[in-house]
Amino acid sequence: MREDTMKHTGDADVGHSAMLSNFEALQKTARGFVDQGVVPGVALAWQKDDGPIQYHAYGHLGFGSPVAVNERSLFRIFSMTKPITGIAAMMLVEAGSLSLDQPLSDILPAFRDMEVVVDGDGMRTRRASGPITIRHLLTHTAGFGSAGMTLGGLYVKNGIAPGVRERVPGPGELATPKTLAELGARVAGLPLAADPGTRFDYSISLDILGLVIETVSGMPFDRFLQQRLFEPLGMIDTGFAVDASRIDRFADLPEQKGLLWTLADDPRHSRYSMPYFPSGGGGLVSTAQDYARFAAMILNDGVWAGQPLLKPEIIHIARSNLLPEGIDRVDLPLGQTLAGIGFGAGMSVQLSPGRRTEGMFAWPGEVPVGVVGWPGAAGTACWIDPDRRFFLVLMTQYWPSWLNASMRPDIIAAAYSDMAKEKVR
Repeated sequence: MREDTMKHTGDADVGHSAMLSNFEALQKTARGFVDQGVVPGVALAWQKDDGPIQYHAYGHLGFGSPVAVNERSLFRIFSMTKPITGIAAMMLVEAGSLSLDQPLSDILPAFRDMEVVVDGDGMRTRRASGPITIRHLLTHTAGFGSAGMTLGGLYVKNGIAPGVRERVPGPGELATPKTLAELGARVAGLPLAADPGTRFDYSISLDILGLVIETVSGMPFDRFLQQRLFEPLGMIDTGFAVDASRIDRFADLPEQKGLLWTLADDPRHSRYSMPYFPSGGGGLVSTAQDYARFAAMILNDGVWAGQPLLKPEIIHIARSNLLPEGIDRVDLPLGQTLAGIGFGAGMSVQLSPGRRTEGMFAWPGEVPVGVVGWPGAAGTACWIDPDRRFFLVLMTQYWPSWLNASMRPDIIAAAYSDMAKEKVR
């Protein structure tokens, strides 16, 4: 692995990085979304074969902001946290501290005798047909729900809405848990939406996996990530909070309301500067530079800068389809179904050639078999293609999630177009 590289124009006024000689369609496409006023700024990171990680940034941290985006600008990555949590769990699998088909109740006994709702009615339940396992947590097949999704009303009533930092409890609702242990205790007391291992429900399972990692490792989940992943990878800016020293690099979260743009989260008064439990499903802030190093490690079979973090066989398992037998569809919120998709360690796995999708996730775009990754709710995304020795990280910010349905598919399509042209030359 060669060192990261970044080419700049040196124009401090606009602060845009130079167009690199390769992946020109990718860069042009990303810049187009900024020029059209769709997003205030974008940062890209990619690697092809054994070349260096390259970066391209364009635009600013917010609409009207004078601060240019670069590879160390901070973005809310929301569900792009999930693959990081999944890989952290695979580290414990490699160490023999966890196994994929180990019952969750071995580690967290409160989950031993779970109930399942009957006909979607949270008031009527029956005993679950089998135990929740670590595999189920990794693949959203534990039977859990999430705020705004399956069992959403029941979860919100009990204060369970990981990643929703701005939440204010309504009448009769519990406050947000302050710790992962408190979160786990509440979830264990609620019924499941389905029997474990019988269907895919996008859920809080990776948040519960964070509690598993905390319990098995004997150290706080955020500290485990710091010591086992972030420090070895040099991910110096990734974490669950943004302190005062980094606020000037933190992107706005612009929210479109009608024809107007407002701020869903203002870096100067950000909820990310306030205490919040470490959400393994969606709580991290990161940069193009940091997440590129994580992606490069996955692409390069667990190795970063010549140092192995995981064995190749463990990374291969993490990048494989771990869905329980019989589950052959991935259903997402708002009625969207992803065709030809499996699920690995907190990330999707393309099982058949991807087709373009629109909707809330607009994922994964036109990509080949074997591509893994997962997007974030506010515009970020990562695609990792082991067969073609390529990854792409996209960092940008917008809200709500269903805006800009064409952005991610257009950007990844441009990258594959560039690779096809390069192959012909």
